[in-house]
Amino acid sequence: MKRLFLAFTLLTSSMSFAQSMIVLKTGKVLTFDDQGMIYDLGNFLLPYQIKEFHGRYVVDDNRKLRTVDRNAFMYSKEEEDKVPVNIEVFGENYFISKFGRIFTIDEQGFVFRAEQKESEFRNVEEKGGIFFTAKKKVDGKKYPAFYAVTNLGRVVEVAIPNVDITRINFTGGNYFTTTSGELFTVSADGYVYSKKDLGRFNGWELKRGGNYFLHQGGVYTVAQSGVLMNVAQAADIGPIKIFGTNFFVTLDGRLFTVSSNGTLKNLPFSEKLTNISHFSHL
Repeated sequence: MKRLFLAFTLLTSSMSFAQSMIVLKTGKVLTFDDQGMIYDLGNFLLPYQIKEFHGRYVVDDNRKLRTVDRNAFMYSKEEEDKVPVNIEVFGENYFISKFGRIFTIDEQGFVFRAEQKESEFRNVEEKGGIFFTAKKKVDGKKYPAFYAVTNLGRVVEVAIPNVDITRINFTGGNYFTTTSGELFTVSADGYVYSKKDLGRFNGWELKRGGNYFLHQGGVYTVAQSGVLMNVAQAADIGPIKIFGTNFFVTLDGRLFTVSSNGTLKNLPFSEKLTNISHFSHL
């Protein structure tokens, strides 16, 4: 169904879990596991060389790609297999060239080139962390289509009954809202769920991260399964300075993480906000 595109070299030997990162001004890399824990595994990236920094990968100014997997290993592709120069769309676990060639990253950090026709992905309209919409061409006509990128790196087209996907107005990592105020979540295996029964969510009011958001005084998390939970009050958290993929840092320097099952954790964090150079984000 897919073929391996890039080979990687192991950069670290410690064991934990991670699919997002923080890079400090010193070049030290901190990674997060799917249980919401943070680790320093001795990885290093020169901040001034970072060109693109997204959920599970980093591209440097020499087009070299690095990814992290759910086991906290960081991988670097071979020098001869650089990221194409014409990449225009960057998601959390995928990127797409202007010609419609899509590359995906699975939960183990491997990168694949999708086998779908490139013409399907030349007209991306909305993009989220693990999904996007595009104008698909069939029999000479174009119609809007919704695609999810699963945790296995597969690109799947998803039919969402009774929903006009051209009315998507705000996107997060694994969720989106429509102009009618309906919120949907996207699971790691590519299913889309409506949360209409939980009320109206005005997308423009959301303060968004990858698998969480703040809305009308509440802190909401979205589990890998697509479950939406109100886990805290924003007033108890305080102002947020950094909105990462599965973590955020408050103005007073406290670190909160969101696990794959939607659990919110406040972890010890000794680094100053001014020491953070880059971080995984939407």
